[in-house]
Amino acid sequence: MLTSGARPLESRVGIRLLPPRIAAKIAAGEVIIRPSSVVKELLENSLDAGAKRVETCIERGGKALVRVSDNGEGIARDELQLAVQRFATSKLADAGDLERIQSYGFRGEALASMAEVSELVIESQRPDAESGVLLKINAGKITGRKEIVRTPGTTVSVRNLFFNLPARRAFLRSEAYERRLVLEKVRDYALIEPSVRFEVSNPSGTILAFPPTRSWIERVQEVLPELKNVELIEFKETHRLLSIEGFMARPDQAVQLRRRQKIFFNSRPVLYRSIYRAVMEGFGPQPGNLVPFFILKLTAPPQMLDANIHPTKIEVRYRDERFLFDFLSQAIRKAVHKEAVKTLKFPAYPSSLRTDEKIERQIPIPASPPSTPPSSMPKTPVSTPHLETKGYPETHTGFWQLQNLYILAQTYSGLIIVDQHAAHERILYEEMLERLGSSPRQRLLFPLIVDLSAEEFATFEEIAGDLKDLGFEAKVFGPNQLIVETLPADAKMGPGELRQLFREFAETNEVKLGNRDKMAALIACKAAIKAGSSLSQAEMESLINRLFRCKTPFFCPHGRPTVIKFTMDDLAKRFGRI
Repeated sequence: MLTSGARPLESRVGIRLLPPRIAAKIAAGEVIIRPSSVVKELLENSLDAGAKRVETCIERGGKALVRVSDNGEGIARDELQLAVQRFATSKLADAGDLERIQSYGFRGEALASMAEVSELVIESQRPDAESGVLLKINAGKITGRKEIVRTPGTTVSVRNLFFNLPARRAFLRSEAYERRLVLEKVRDYALIEPSVRFEVSNPSGTILAFPPTRSWIERVQEVLPELKNVELIEFKETHRLLSIEGFMARPDQAVQLRRRQKIFFNSRPVLYRSIYRAVMEGFGPQPGNLVPFFILKLTAPPQMLDANIHPTKIEVRYRDERFLFDFLSQAIRKAVHKEAVKTLKFPAYPSSLRTDEKIERQIPIPASPPSTPPSSMPKTPVSTPHLETKGYPETHTGFWQLQNLYILAQTYSGLIIVDQHAAHERILYEEMLERLGSSPRQRLLFPLIVDLSAEEFATFEEIAGDLKDLGFEAKVFGPNQLIVETLPADAKMGPGELRQLFREFAETNEVKLGNRDKMAALIACKAAIKAGSSLSQAEMESLINRLFRCKTPFFCPHGRPTVIKFTMDDLAKRFGRI
């Protein structure tokens, strides 16, 4: 009888080689995990064979049958039997070829793995051959071979997956679940191969059908029809070591689509954590720190990408992670900023006192906010730099304030609504961090005295240097008492906000650890324009101009939206016009 923690005697036998049949089944389990794994490997084989039509048929979610047929170049008669052996491949000749891989498959394990754990039938014929071959394999053993005549291409049928591995088969889930994974896999390859026709069927009929499209965006909207009603931001950047192309949802629509991100690296659908982080860095914070919706295609020279780190090739590794992160995040930040600039285009305001001609107007955007008393926004335009926009007559009331909370503005494409507090938060946050140590600040004519608790005072002593770099200067005035002499430029804080700020400093671990980003976010929140504050036209114009100068203008530092955009199509749908 075994005592607690003791090992079975079988684990103490000497080291020995596994029998080939057992080793083959273990290896098969690393590559073929479920029906969708079969579909993935067969789709890749078809695409590598140059197929322009790939048809997939499944029964019972793929557990009873997965059949993939294509019109590719087929397999030569004398090579078909070799194709189902482990490590048989036409993609590699020597180890150096691993750095030049441009095909989907190259390890020579997929067909052999399927053959070990199913009842497999392969039939194939090349275009230049008068006949082809049909091969039957059961649990790794060839049980039949005959000559056939068929259209050029290949059909692989995988029946009763894991019939000889009941423990593995027991881990498969419901037919509906396995079917969903199969369909998702087909969608992935349809997304990245727009010139290929993909179909999926079951005994009841066709489930999916994606005809070839002329452009990538057509295929994206075909595979993900929910994107047809979404305003997408396109981005594209090219470098000799890396090219990227893709689409993001407009920031105010991104949250509802966040679970549909897609990454393709050298045409492979992959998971890549660094890419998710780079997208978040470029896009800006999201509510709950969620990744925004995006679909991304990256292309790199084969020697820059290691696709051999995982048996199923679902993970890859780029040689220069730092370059990848910086290049991608900057490209996305540039695209988001371009969208912001596009948003800030105002149409001419119709007036009976003027002709219908459009008036060109320069809306100035200050390089940095001038030092002004906290009670007012800057009212004198700064000459440089500026955005060139289509404007309106000087007598036009171009911005509207709703309930002293939101700023509304008409644009060429519709309407934007800006949350004045969240927008001002973003502005202050970026201006504080952009020039640490020399950030814009305002010296108070009447310094503010703030009483703190012992813990709050101790926190201040730890972070006083960091606060000074952010434009926030204070000195000890008495026991647990400060006198605040300088605030970040344009900050609007009184004694009440200052007491709340130091309370939050003391309660936030990131602040105690010297996280300046967190300090700046908390300061911006307390210093921003409050809800209920009435703004003049000049103040609203200045706020919007400065917001769209920010690197990530669509979200406040806490991830809350600053801008909501309504296109004319959005409004027409709401009013039932279309």
